Amino acid sequence: MESLRTNRRKRGMRLSIILTVAFGIACGLLTPGYAQEYKQIVIATGSPFELGLIDELAKAFQKSHGGIVRCIKTPTGPGLELGRYGLTHITMGHEREATARFAADGFAARRTDLMHNFTIVVGPESDPAKVSGLSDLKDVHKRIFQAKSPYLSRGDGGGMDILEKKIWKDLKADLQGESWYEVSNKFMLASLLDADKKGQYHMLDSSTWALHKSKTKGLKLLVKGPPNEYEMCLVSTTKHPNLKYNQALAETFYDFLVGNDGQKVIAGFGVKEYGEPIYYPTVIRNPQ
Repeated sequence: MESLRTNRRKRGMRLSIILTVAFGIACGLLTPGYAQEYKQIVIATGSPFELGLIDELAKAFQKSHGGIVRCIKTPTGPGLELGRYGLTHITMGHEREATARFAADGFAARRTDLMHNFTIVVGPESDPAKVSGLSDLKDVHKRIFQAKSPYLSRGDGGGMDILEKKIWKDLKADLQGESWYEVSNKFMLASLLDADKKGQYHMLDSSTWALHKSKTKGLKLLVKGPPNEYEMCLVSTTKHPNLKYNQALAETFYDFLVGNDGQKVIAGFGVKEYGEPIYYPTVIRNPQ
């Protein structure tokens, strides 16, 4: 019964996202003066938008190519669902298996690696599960499970949530009714702040931590895991002819992101403000 309620909740969340996007697009087209802004595309992604990278990429792109780049903040799973419904031109996420299914089902006209950060685990300074210094995420979660240490899951269908569920499944860990395990059903930053309030272990990406670690007083970085790799898909107009009108702009933006100019923006994002790279370009390692 709990599984059925969870599935219904997820379907409801996906439908809500889809209806919100459709309404937003419709409102945009009905706004006075919309004709001069009709050259626009929609991107679906999560942390890259929440942390400000998409805005920086859009500014650089618009200087050379014009048009409007809109973004829907959504975890990887729901973002791919938007692509399946033809409500976004480009998807950007970090769950390779989900993206591979999206492409195998014919929804991606083009697909590429784009950039990466790192998967990390933060937790209380006392580190009751003794995970500090580890790098194997399966071992980290095994120790947390054995110690029954407070842990906060996102549970939002995003790439990090999908990865976490896979780890627990591989460990054959039954979390049903475990009081130490909580689910936020929130996005990455909100979940991090919640974990800080309760002193819980939490898995997230290094980009969110780099920008917002100053807001967390009770947590410290304990584990730096493997690269968290972002992929990008250009949604197929064969599947969704409604996207053809602005597909040329979408293709140009796609090429911009994997070209030297876009990769350079990614490489430099946040370095001056935070003293470290927030994302690492994957297509061109050292863009000039």
